[in-house]
Amino acid sequence: MHYRVRNVIFVLFFFIFLFGAPLTVLYTAGYRLNFTTFRIQQTGVIALSSTPRGATVLVNGIDTGAKTPYVIQRLSPGSYTVQLSKDGYRSWEQRVDVSSGATTYITATLFADAFPKLLFETAAVDAVGDKSGRFINLLLPYDEQTATQSVLRYDTVTHASRTVTTLDSAETTPYSSLKLNTDESALVLDNAIGIDIATGTRLDANAFARANNPLPNYTFTDNGTNTEFREVTTNTLVALLPPGSYTVTFTDDQRTMFVDSRGRTYLFIHSTNTVTQITFPSILVDENGDESLFVGSDGNEIDVFDPTTGSTTLLTRQSEPIISLNWHTDNQTVLCATPKSIFAVAREKHETRETTVLVNDAVILDMWPDTTG
Repeated sequence: MHYRVRNVIFVLFFFIFLFGAPLTVLYTAGYRLNFTTFRIQQTGVIALSSTPRGATVLVNGIDTGAKTPYVIQRLSPGSYTVQLSKDGYRSWEQRVDVSSGATTYITATLFADAFPKLLFETAAVDAVGDKSGRFINLLLPYDEQTATQSVLRYDTVTHASRTVTTLDSAETTPYSSLKLNTDESALVLDNAIGIDIATGTRLDANAFARANNPLPNYTFTDNGTNTEFREVTTNTLVALLPPGSYTVTFTDDQRTMFVDSRGRTYLFIHSTNTVTQITFPSILVDENGDESLFVGSDGNEIDVFDPTTGSTTLLTRQSEPIISLNWHTDNQTVLCATPKSIFAVAREKHETRETTVLVNDAVILDMWPDTTG
């Protein structure tokens, strides 16, 4: 080979190595040329999981051939449309922003694409489910032939039902509303009478007052200037509140939320005996047990409240009144019901206010997740 040719080949391979080796190292380390900015940037990652697992992953409409859980690697910084699909479930889609050198975690809940299932052919004036999601309590219509009105309890696991109680209409006019008391030991009809769920007997005045009191160890007393919030056993003054009536909307062993007659919300921490006014709509409230986050609504706006930071995040606003809301069992999705529809909104989608309609053009009495979510 000619001497000059060998020199040219040597110089050529030298420059290929000089520039190619660093590029190969950068490429292996996840760096790419961004053709929009013409800058070399480190790629990002999307870590996907779904409930249920095994959903097909598409990015910008292209099937990756992978199924969840899956990590999409070496993505140039930017925005991507991620879709998940699985037979028998509604498709899930979200616009995801990927940052340089960062991992974006996405947890998706796929909802069954199925028609509602008829459990039993019994009309109901009102319905309420327990916290476990297993039992449905139904207030049946007034029966003109027997002049009675019954309450039915239905087990969604065994599909068995039993009559909790049958009320004689001679005692009162037909009832129209049904709810559970705080510890779910009694059913309350029209906020007027209580029925012991275990025995089906009607509670006397004292037992009804105890069962219907969500905070039996505390009292709200109007002193003419303020409302005193006191501990009963020691008569200790916990807080002086603005004058007015107060309604407890949520309580557990650690925290209580109550709303005054002007719609202002207060958070009571039991361990410290402190009451704080918070900016959070809480006519309807449910708690996310895993992260101790609250979701609440004033009937139109839905917010998430973090008691650790005191921050409130708007999820969505609806023109139709919201009659019920719950965290889904994945603790990442909020289920909401209006008089005509049921929809879901994911925490990750709060900026876009995107919702997934699950039931539409129906008559909704109440809504809650069952034992399967």
